Amino acid sequence: MLLISCENCHKVYEKENYNDFVCTRCNHNVQKRIKNSLQVSLALTICAILLYIPAMLYPIMEITKFGIKVESTILEGVISFLEYENYFIAFVIFTASVVIPLIKLLGLLLIFISLKIDIKIRNKNKIRIFKFIKAIGKWSMIDIYVVALLASVIQVGELFNIKGGLAATSFTFVVILTMIAAHRFDTRIIWDD
Repeated sequence: MLLISCENCHKVYEKENYNDFVCTRCNHNVQKRIKNSLQVSLALTICAILLYIPAMLYPIMEITKFGIKVESTILEGVISFLEYENYFIAFVIFTASVVIPLIKLLGLLLIFISLKIDIKIRNKNKIRIFKFIKAIGKWSMIDIYVVALLASVIQVGELFNIKGGLAATSFTFVVILTMIAAHRFDTRIIWDD
């Protein structure tokens, strides 16, 4: 007899084989593994890595002050906060906008690649990395929240105006794609031989 649990309600069933069936508690289709989970999550992660590049290179915010347009990237914003001696804000923006997305992308890529090629990482450590990535996922959106808040509140025609730049869109997609990749990944694959 084999044990298999429902991904939706976590009810455990004793079955003869791993054939698909419908959960009696929640009517969810129960499968041994989510089909193409690793491939879809890896593809989403690669797309997020490709979008991370323009998110760091292009302006995230366009500020128009007295008719003069000034654009700044995430790193330029961190440097300007450091110049004004706002070290805490610079640290928060650098951590939430550069470090956390990079850790998420590299962590997911490490887990996915380690499942395809033989990298000596214990399965428990892969699960810990994955849980950490899921926990910090939503904190990467802090830049987008700031840009959206400033753009919606500060609108004084051509005197003073704030708009989101190309990097804001790219960065939003990076965060969304990594969250979907983490959500779509079936962690039970880690324990398969």
